[in-house]
Amino acid sequence: MSGLLPTGTSASSEQNGEPRTLWLNSDDTGDLLSSLSSDTARAILTALHEEPQTASEVATCVDTSVQNARHHLSKLEQVGAIRVADTRYSEKGREMSVYAPSEEPLVVFVGREERKHSFLDSLRGLMPIVGLLGVVSLLVQWVVTPTIDRTPSGQLPRVGDALGNAGATGIAPLGVPPGVIFFAGGILVILLVFVAQHTDAVRRLLPK
Repeated sequence: MSGLLPTGTSASSEQNGEPRTLWLNSDDTGDLLSSLSSDTARAILTALHEEPQTASEVATCVDTSVQNARHHLSKLEQVGAIRVADTRYSEKGREMSVYAPSEEPLVVFVGREERKHSFLDSLRGLMPIVGLLGVVSLLVQWVVTPTIDRTPSGQLPRVGDALGNAGATGIAPLGVPPGVIFFAGGILVILLVFVAQHTDAVRRLLPK
C-alpha cells in the first residue's frame, strides 16, 4: 500500500505574495527575531529558501538532530517565516510535512511610519517600469539590428539568434545584443534612482 502514496513533492520555494512589513518595535518582529536568534534557525531558513524539505532532510542539511530541526521549524512556522507547503510519505508510508518559505517575503522596517509606506509603494511601482523597459528593449533589438531576419510568422528573433548575428555583424560590442545592453543600462539607472531616493531605508536593509 505504501507504494501508492506520493513520495515526491511539487512544493516550491518561490514567494509569490506581497511583501509583509514588520515594524521594528512590534510584537511580531520581536517573535521573528527571537526565532532567528540561533545559527541553526538561520541555517534552516536559508536552506528552505534553496528548496522545500522535510524535517529529516533539514536536519541532515544543517547537521543537527531531527528533534532540534523540528523545534526550530515549529518556531519559524509560528512567526510566519515558513509554511507547510506539501505532504509526502516515506518509503514506509509515514506522513511527512514538507516545509517551504512563506508566500509573503518578510521585511523588518526601521524608520518613520510614512517612510515605510513610501518605500513599499516605490518597490511595487518599479515592477511596471521594469516590464515597460523589457518591451522597449525588444523594440531596440529589432530596430537596431535590421540584418537579423525575422521569422515567417513575423515574431521577433530569439535572443540566442540575435547574439550570434550581432557578434557576426559587429553591431554590438563583444557580440552582446543591443537590446540586452539597453535593458541592462535601464535597470542600472532605475536602481541608482531608487537608491538615491531611499538611501536610509536601503542602508538599513543591507547586511552589516
